[in-house]
Amino acid sequence: METVSAKEKYLICNSLACIPTLLEGQSILIDLRNETSVAGRILNADGFMNIHLYEAVFIDRHGLQYEFDEFIVKNRCIRQIQIPKEINIANELDKMMSKVGKREPRNQKRNLKEKRAKDRHDEIVNEIAQQQNKDAAK
Repeated sequence: METVSAKEKYLICNSLACIPTLLEGQSILIDLRNETSVAGRILNADGFMNIHLYEAVFIDRHGLQYEFDEFIVKNRCIRQIQIPKEINIANELDKMMSKVGKREPRNQKRNLKEKRAKDRHDEIVNEIAQQQNKDAAK
């Protein structure tokens, strides 16, 4: 298995670079910036949105098709990725984000500025709660 850098993990979890990773194994069509297209199955994709296709067909501007066993599409060449209609991308994103989960916060001491900000936040929340209680009582 490939090692994934921290920057790639961040990009996968915090940008739309996760879309190709969600579609691994699926047949897709990628429109390129130079008016050409590539269709194929995604073998893998990295956090920088470089996509490795297999069983690929390159379609040039004139409609001529060229078959390739493997084809790599660099991120800077991608104009758009056609997502198949049978895939609900919103559900796939939700599944991926639930797998990622939340990190536990580190037990670090707060500095004075953070402590003051937290105390002020708590005061404001209490004032709002008191105001709502007064309004509800009326």
